[in-house]
Amino acid sequence: MAIATATPEIVVEHCATCSAACPVRTDTRAYVDLIARGRYEEAFEKIREFNPFPSVCSLVCHHPCEQACRRQDVDDPVALRNLKRFAAERALEYRLSKRRKAPITKPQTIGIVGAGPAGLTVARDCIQQGYAVTVYDANPQPGGLLACAIPKYRLPEAVLRQDTDDLLALGIEVKSGVRVGADVSLADLRQRHQAVALAVGLSESRGLPLENGNHPDVVLALPFLAAAALGKPMPVRDHVLVIGGGNVAVDVARTAVRLGAKTVRMVCLENEEELPAWDWECHEALEEGISFVYRRGPTKVVVENGRIAGLVVREVARVFDEHKRFSPTYYDDRVSVLDGQMVILAIGQKSNLDLVKGTDVQLTDRGLLVFDRATMATSAKGVFACGEVVTGPGAAIEAVASGHRAATAMMQYLATGEVRPIEEATQPEKVGDLPKEVLPKIRRIERLAMPTIAAEERKKSFMQFELGYSEREALMEARRCLSCVAGATVDKNKCAACLTCLRVCPFGVPAVDDVAVMASEMCQSCGLCAPECPGLAISIRRFAVGDIRHRIVQLVQGAGRPIRRVEIVCSQDAASREALLDRIEESNGDPTAIVPVSCAARVEEVDMMKPFELGVQAVVVRRCEKCRYPGADDRLAKRVNRTKGILDAAGVGGGKLSLV
Repeated sequence: MAIATATPEIVVEHCATCSAACPVRTDTRAYVDLIARGRYEEAFEKIREFNPFPSVCSLVCHHPCEQACRRQDVDDPVALRNLKRFAAERALEYRLSKRRKAPITKPQTIGIVGAGPAGLTVARDCIQQGYAVTVYDANPQPGGLLACAIPKYRLPEAVLRQDTDDLLALGIEVKSGVRVGADVSLADLRQRHQAVALAVGLSESRGLPLENGNHPDVVLALPFLAAAALGKPMPVRDHVLVIGGGNVAVDVARTAVRLGAKTVRMVCLENEEELPAWDWECHEALEEGISFVYRRGPTKVVVENGRIAGLVVREVARVFDEHKRFSPTYYDDRVSVLDGQMVILAIGQKSNLDLVKGTDVQLTDRGLLVFDRATMATSAKGVFACGEVVTGPGAAIEAVASGHRAATAMMQYLATGEVRPIEEATQPEKVGDLPKEVLPKIRRIERLAMPTIAAEERKKSFMQFELGYSEREALMEARRCLSCVAGATVDKNKCAACLTCLRVCPFGVPAVDDVAVMASEMCQSCGLCAPECPGLAISIRRFAVGDIRHRIVQLVQGAGRPIRRVEIVCSQDAASREALLDRIEESNGDPTAIVPVSCAARVEEVDMMKPFELGVQAVVVRRCEKCRYPGADDRLAKRVNRTKGILDAAGVGGGKLSLV
């Protein structure tokens, strides 16, 4: 018999730094806590609450949450993206069972141009509120550049389909292979739908005016990546030069290696510190034998006997001006030639806005949409925009965030007939940094690296090279979370300012004047103070009040047979979901109720006494080998001894309670 336990909703005045850093404010702390409790499906639901691409983002997100994780001040940030992937993979059957068509309750319909992350986010938000939605996309399958630009070794097609199939199951209609502006006009869409969103992204690569740049072996990044993604790769030469230093350039270089290029060099304007590509992408590229040529800008493709022989480059003096704007300058007298047989341009992307020609959707002098971020509206009535077409290049999760805003604006427009600024939700302030006096008291726990295929092997194919966490690894990594802002809170009406919490807290958190105050930035959510408080004034946000004894009652009374023994077990070393569940087991012929807890030092006297009220004959409290909280073992031992004394005085017998 196993019983899943509830987690209270945490309402706080601060939010965790990881959540604050997420463009869609994913409750990161909550889903990590759910994973640590073995509740993987609930963790998945928490992940996709505001993110319709949970599986995609578990592989390709730039994880700003990790970069903001306060754990990095102790050792290394929690591997949040890896944990997200674990939850998504564990929830595959669950998500299939949850697919439902959304009821259409509104008379208006919405048209969306572009089936990338921004457009599909608009579609999900709107159909969930009862609007019929049709998405028009030029590509053969939904996903935008996720489907036709990100290499399969990073994002397998099956993983993308998990997310897009969930969305289509809602009843979103996607018209694939339809190019708005050619197959159907924007005017037609505006007649069919009461509101239209332009989410066309940055679908075209930028070129360079290089001498001999029209040679057949000078190709653009996105067509090169799309051909590989669709299973019809372009032939590559033995020696490839990739111009660009961003993430797309890295994808191009690593794709060229997998297609058989013997050498691949990335030619970058920037130095190593200035590269816009993510550090881990560059590191993986280096592992695969790709080299970087820094501070060089191309001027000419060298052609000999009709074939490319190299690239003329000049040294870069600076990339950015004094105002941090992109404005490269060069040393014209410092010129060299890089040998190569193929040149791939990966210097950026742009939008194709031919669909707005001849309409009242206005463009700026630079060819960009006239757009108001406050309302997400273009210059044309009922036409909105979102995603990279208006935000510029960014990560998929940023496009999702933009899609949420556009959906809100469009539904507001359809409800009122007016274009109004979006009402921004008030967000709690993010918690402060870990104080210096707390840092040395937090136990260091090594971050678990993502298992990967070795570079020499992985560069031979487009097989996904990150292998994912095992269940044991995921549970271990999830327990590294500091549970920021989920710790102690004080009921001022019960607090007697007795100083007990101050004496027992291993991190020196409480400040006591008229009442105790628990600083969110200091508290480690260990829960040691709550069972020691004589006035029951302290509760721990991440745990329901009285949760341990309530679980004991539920388990013992629901067993359907007499329970002779209860074991309250620290779960810090649990390696599976099963080990985290409340359950009945046989122990030496006696049915035993097993109640796992995050830390045995959380157990209160009443938790240890409650089983005896229910007719149980023995209670065992099992602690872990090495508690992560300083002084917790001593506190627990004293509490057990106090409880034994109470049991002796009550005639039950303190010997029936043991600490092991």
